[in-house]
Amino acid sequence: MPWYDVFRGRVAQGPAPLPQTPPEALTAAAAEPPGPETKFLRQTEKWQAEVWRFHDTLGEFNYGVGWLANMLSRVRLRAARLQPDTDEPEIVTSGTAADLMMLFGGGVAGQSQIMRRLTVQLSLPGEGYLVGEQDGKRERWQVRSVDEIRVQSGKYQVMDEESAVTGQDWRDLAPEHHVVRVWRPHDRYFHMADSPARSAREVMRELELVNRKIAAEYLSRLASAGLLLLPDELSFPVREEFEEEDNPLMAEWIAIAAAAIENPGTASAVVPIPLVGPAEAIEKVKHVDFTLKIDDKVIERRDSAIKRLATKLDMPAEILLGMGDVNHWGAWQLEESGLKTHIAPIAELICDALTRGYLQPRLEASGEDPEAWVVWYDMSELALSPDRSGNATLAYDRLEISGAAYRRELGFDEDDKPSDEELKVQALKVIIKTLPSGAASALAQLIGEDVPQIVPVSPQDPGTAEAVQQGDTPPPEGSQSAEGAAPARSAPGEEPPPATQDQTGPPEPQRATAERAQRLVQQARTQHMLRVGAAGRWDLLHPALCGEHEYSCPFTHAVATAAPSVRPGGSGTYLCHLDAFGRLVLDGRSPYADTTAMISTSLVPRAVNGHAPAH
Repeated sequence: MPWYDVFRGRVAQGPAPLPQTPPEALTAAAAEPPGPETKFLRQTEKWQAEVWRFHDTLGEFNYGVGWLANMLSRVRLRAARLQPDTDEPEIVTSGTAADLMMLFGGGVAGQSQIMRRLTVQLSLPGEGYLVGEQDGKRERWQVRSVDEIRVQSGKYQVMDEESAVTGQDWRDLAPEHHVVRVWRPHDRYFHMADSPARSAREVMRELELVNRKIAAEYLSRLASAGLLLLPDELSFPVREEFEEEDNPLMAEWIAIAAAAIENPGTASAVVPIPLVGPAEAIEKVKHVDFTLKIDDKVIERRDSAIKRLATKLDMPAEILLGMGDVNHWGAWQLEESGLKTHIAPIAELICDALTRGYLQPRLEASGEDPEAWVVWYDMSELALSPDRSGNATLAYDRLEISGAAYRRELGFDEDDKPSDEELKVQALKVIIKTLPSGAASALAQLIGEDVPQIVPVSPQDPGTAEAVQQGDTPPPEGSQSAEGAAPARSAPGEEPPPATQDQTGPPEPQRATAERAQRLVQQARTQHMLRVGAAGRWDLLHPALCGEHEYSCPFTHAVATAAPSVRPGGSGTYLCHLDAFGRLVLDGRSPYADTTAMISTSLVPRAVNGHAPAH
C-alpha cells in the first residue's frame, strides 16, 4: 500500500498521519527521498561550511540574513486554486486544501518558524530539509540543515534536539515520518544547491580581515602605553614613603597612576608631578609609543567592503548600509521594492516546495485533484502603504469618498463612527460656525435655551451709528415698509410701533426663511476674491449677488474667522472658495482678475490680529 493511502478518508477527522514509506522522487526544487539508501542526503560542501562560519562570526552578514528571515516569517501560507489567464492563483479559505494548510506546522506560529528557518537555509547553504513526524495524535514539523540529518543502518536519523552535546547524540525518526529536501537549484546543475552567499565569500573574507585589523589596533593601544625616558640629572621632592625605593621617582609615579585609575574623579588624577633639573635634561624627556595607530583608510576599506557585501546579498542594500538618508516616503518605496524583488521570490520558492512535497500528495490521498491546487503566500502583513490621509481629507470634503473610507485611511475603525446624536451635535456646531443666520437657533438646540437673533448690519447704513448710540438694534437688511422707507425706530422705553403692511400682504415666515437660505447658498457657491494688502489688511471682493447682503455673506464670516492655516504667500488678489465645512480656501493668485464690478468689504482676520474684525 502506498504511503499516501493512509490519508484517504481522514481529512474530516483531522490531520492525516505521515507516511511510513516515502514515495517516488519529485523532479523539482522540493523532492522526497525514494529511500535512505539513495544519494538524496548530501554532505556539506566546503563553501557551505565557510558560509556558516561567516554567519556565526561576521555581524553584518548575520544581521542581513536575520532581517530577511524575519521578513519571511511574517509571510502567511495559504491554499490557492489555479486560475486561467491570471498572474496569481485564487486563495481559498474553506475546503480540504484550506484545512490541510491550516493544520500544517501546527498553525500560524509553527508556519512562521518554518518560513524563518527555511529562509536561513536557502540564504546560507542554499538547501535544507523539512522533516515531519507523527508524534501520537500530533504532527511535528521541523527544518533541519544538511548537517543535522543522516542515514544510519538504513534509517533516517536527526540530531537529538534534547541532547546537551551538539552533534554527538542522534535519534531515529518516528515510524511515520516525511522528509522533503528544499533547495535553491544551481543555474548550471539543477540537483546542486546554490545561494547568494556563495559568491559573496571573497567580500566577507576581506571584511573579516579588516575587522580583525581594527580590533588588533584597539587591543594594542590598551595593552601598552609605551615607554617614558627620563635623564638621570632630573630630581624631584621625594616623599617619605618612597625614600627607601631604588628609584623613588618611578615608585611614586606608579603609585600616583594606580590611584588615578582607581579614583579618576579626584584632583590627584590630574595634578602633574613636579620635576626639577637643567633645561638641557628636561628637553631630553621622551615618550616612546609602541601602539599601532588607527588608520582612517582602514575604516574606509571596511565601509567599502560592507557596501560591496550589501550588493551581493539577496536583500535591499539599504538594510546593511542603514536608512539614515531615506525619508518616510523613501522608506515605504524601499519596503515595496524589497517585497517584490527579494521577499516574493523566496516565498514562491518555498511555496513550490511545499506544493510538491506536502499539499499535492495529501490532496491526492484525500481524493482531490492535486493539479489544480498550490501553496501560495500572503504578504498583507508586510505590505506598507503611503500616508493618504491628506488626499482622503480632500476627497471627503468634496463628497467623493464615504465616511468608512475616510476613517480607514486615517487609521480608525467603524467603532469610531459618530452616533446619530453625536452627528446632530456636530452638525449644529458647523451651522454656528458657517451660517450666521442659523447660529441662534442651532445654539438654542445645543444648550436648550432661547438665544436672541443677532442680525449683522452694514456700517454704511445711515441709521446704524444713531441706533448704536441709543442702544437699539437696527432692523434686518432689506426689511422696509411698503413705501420703501425703513421702519421708524422707537425711542428708548417706548413700545415699538406696529408694522405696516401693503394690500397684498406680507410673505409667509417659512417662505422668507427659505429665500434667505437660498440666497446664502448661492452666495457660498459664487466665486469670490480676496485682496491681501500690507499690515494684514484683507479686502473681500463680493459679486453683484451679494449687493446689500455682503455682511451676512458666508464668505465674510469665513474671512473674519480665518484659521491660522490660511496664509497667503504675499500681497495680491486671490481666488477663493469655501470647503464643505464653510472654511476659507485660497485657490491661487489671480493678478489679472477684473474686480471693477465687485463689492469690497474690508476685514482684519483673527489669524492676523487675534480678534474678530470690527464692522
